[in-house]
Amino acid sequence: MIQCARLTQSVRPPSRPPLVPLVHRKSLIGFRAACEKLWGQTGYERVCTDLPEDVRKRTAGLVPLPDWIPVDDLVAWHLAVWNGITRKDERRFTEHVRATVDQGFGRVKRVLLSLATPHTLAPRVGPLWNDEYSTGVLQAANLEQHSVELRLRQHPYVEIPLMRSVIAEVYRYVLSLTRADNVTAVHTVRDGALLVVLRWS
Repeated sequence: MIQCARLTQSVRPPSRPPLVPLVHRKSLIGFRAACEKLWGQTGYERVCTDLPEDVRKRTAGLVPLPDWIPVDDLVAWHLAVWNGITRKDERRFTEHVRATVDQGFGRVKRVLLSLATPHTLAPRVGPLWNDEYSTGVLQAANLEQHSVELRLRQHPYVEIPLMRSVIAEVYRYVLSLTRADNVTAVHTVRDGALLVVLRWS
């Protein structure tokens, strides 16, 4: 029973929200793996060089990652890729966003996604978010035959334009891995929340 309790604590965020918003290390592990897949070891090292020194010391190289890391550190990695190796090229940056998703999904999860539909996936977005982030509320609303709205509240990503675009593309790309076709996404900030409208055929 003790081992089970420890395992649960390692894969779920703390029961009491910490002062610093956290993200599970698997997000950064997938991000770094995507860097290496797209640009090789040299490209990965270039991204590390473009990180703030304190973030590089905590999260780059062979440094063991804690189960939960500050969201700001993951944001810094995104900024390093955007401002550095992709040279603010939206196509190249989006390619990396999708590669990060691919690296984060194992073969089994991808098979399960391929069998899912937007209507079976939408009710699960909240719990899936809570497994990865210690703060923020993600909700699906206005689920229709060919569209759904996702709203993210109380999270730093809402305030960061680059991360708003990242999250919108993550949602769009994940939905495209289901049985939905021609998935598109538009996003905006409304009433203090990130609103992402997804449509498909």
